[in-house]
Amino acid sequence: MKLSSILMIAICCFLAFSCRDKGSDASDVQLPTEYQGFADFYKRFHQDSAYQMEHIIFPLEGLPREADSALVSSGAFHWQKEDWAIQRGFNLQNSSFEQQLIPVDEGLIIEKITHKAGDLGMQRRFARIGEEWYLIYYADLNRLKGKGSINIDGGF
Repeated sequence: MKLSSILMIAICCFLAFSCRDKGSDASDVQLPTEYQGFADFYKRFHQDSAYQMEHIIFPLEGLPREADSALVSSGAFHWQKEDWAIQRGFNLQNSSFEQQLIPVDEGLIIEKITHKAGDLGMQRRFARIGEEWYLIYYADLNRLKGKGSINIDGGF
């Protein structure tokens, strides 16, 4: 197994098993008032698996972990409900990752989570449809710089 694959697996395991109740976590979001309700949605999305599944638009556009350029250019990948792994929150304070929430307009928020070194990242997009927020795009952890890097901003 390549060293880069081992590193990516280790980072993903760290993210998956970080405790949510210590210090500041990703659910402590500060957004303008027009995004009222997003922080509550975000917290519940990571705590309640049934709620999470109800708030994802499947088939979900995105990219798998360690996507290759051929898959990215084909645009053929979509997450399927039966293959979805429930996502849990993570502790940003005890992490080597940084979160950036980018309000695009009143109904769209882009979340970028990148390694502080800037070489690994993932992206999620959330849209308000009616009165509810939904996950509409998910690019899993991928290399952003160097050999084998990809653009995780696909489709936008």
